[in-house]
Amino acid sequence: MKKIIYLLSVAFLMLQSCSSGSSDNASSTQLVGKWEVYQVGSFPPGTVINGSEPLVNFQFACPTIKDYCQFGSQGTFKAASYNNSCTEGGGIGTYTKTDNIINVYQNNVFQVSWEIISLTNTTLKIKELSTNDIVVTSFKKI
Repeated sequence: MKKIIYLLSVAFLMLQSCSSGSSDNASSTQLVGKWEVYQVGSFPPGTVINGSEPLVNFQFACPTIKDYCQFGSQGTFKAASYNNSCTEGGGIGTYTKTDNIINVYQNNVFQVSWEIISLTNTTLKIKELSTNDIVVTSFKKI
């Protein structure tokens, strides 16, 4: 059941759109680029997330193409996910980044808010509060 929640949550995240308007230029610059989904975890509400939680490797549906998010420097966003036939799904839109919060929009409609747990030149770790759990997703820059 938790694996299904992981996959649905990451799929939901991938199907959404984001854009970058940042109060922190250095971290905004680090955010710009293409990010491959790497690991995920789901935790009960109330869990204190400090960045050291155990995550599991993300299981890609397509064996040859990996799901990713791409943040553009002008606030553009693309999410791509691939099914077991390696057909691309996903979406495009915009994002805003303020401090450690990324807000995602599709067709100018707010979709989701992600809190950045950590961001370096090579890794991005975010958390999303959903109705039943806290989902943590780790990405690698590609």
